[in-house]
Amino acid sequence: MTTQLDASIGFKKQTDYNTPSTPDRFLEFTDESLDFDRTFYQGAGLRPGSRAARSKRRSLVKDGGAGDIGLEVPTKGIGALFELLFGVASSTLVPTSTGVYQQLFTLLKNDYLPAATIQKGIPRLGANAVDAYTLNGATCSNFSLELGAADVLKLKTSWTAKELLTTTAYATPTYPTPFDLFSFTGAALTVGGTITLPTTTALATGGTTVANVRDFSFEMDNGLDSGGYNIGGQGKRTRAAAVGVAEAKGKLTAEYSGTDFRDAVRDQADLALVATFTGPVAIETTFFPTLQLVLPNIRFEGEMPKSNGGDVITQSLDYTAFDNLTAASPVYLVMRTSDTAL
Repeated sequence: MTTQLDASIGFKKQTDYNTPSTPDRFLEFTDESLDFDRTFYQGAGLRPGSRAARSKRRSLVKDGGAGDIGLEVPTKGIGALFELLFGVASSTLVPTSTGVYQQLFTLLKNDYLPAATIQKGIPRLGANAVDAYTLNGATCSNFSLELGAADVLKLKTSWTAKELLTTTAYATPTYPTPFDLFSFTGAALTVGGTITLPTTTALATGGTTVANVRDFSFEMDNGLDSGGYNIGGQGKRTRAAAVGVAEAKGKLTAEYSGTDFRDAVRDQADLALVATFTGPVAIETTFFPTLQLVLPNIRFEGEMPKSNGGDVITQSLDYTAFDNLTAASPVYLVMRTSDTAL
């Protein structure tokens, strides 16, 4: 039996852009908008006696798929998704542990991000059936991480795909053993100071801890091109979208309890930002599930503080991450997990 709650989303990295794979990783998602992404042409030629657009003059000229997926970030079972977002990934056993693995994700420096097959299962009302809608050749165009006050860490991903298929067999979902979510209670933030960048086995360390930030967000656009629609491809991309200049930026809200953020905006200071999220239950001994976003070089473009009618004054602070030509990547994502592989 099925209910309207039995929707699913699964995915798997593809070996070849043109060859779908069978999803074997599944997400506990909160929302999605995966759909066709098509362009139609309506002929404009005149014909006596015809006052409406004619069906024989309507043509499909561009075919594809696209959409978003939103989810709460879990403490395990998500490394394969992060690899699709960044393009470069590793998984290494943490020294002195017996079952803690560190996954390190950095920006790809080749033309094409990994492509994936993404399949959503949509239950039919009253039919005890689930229909599969499958994106073939899906590439991540952009993604965002967001932590609101007294909330959990949330991830939104956006995708562009070669095609949406409706005849692919439905892959039965399977999920990791019970896991926790990264929440506000396990969050820490450093802005400025001197940091030591993460490695395949060590988290980033150092930096100046801040305790006056209410919320935090980060987003990255992979700068995918809009080409690849070539003659012979039946209106579909014949190759994956190529990466361009990545745009990494974000926003935070800080209570005005000091002048550090004000001065950073005024002086356009080069700062490092590290956001660390720690899970509530240890994997083993002193090792806890951890997700860490590391930006070696940011600059703030936010506002100067303004009076707030007697309420606590805050600053809304936009920032942009840059390549400082020293760090190997302008963005690092690190995850410590009990997953033995991506």
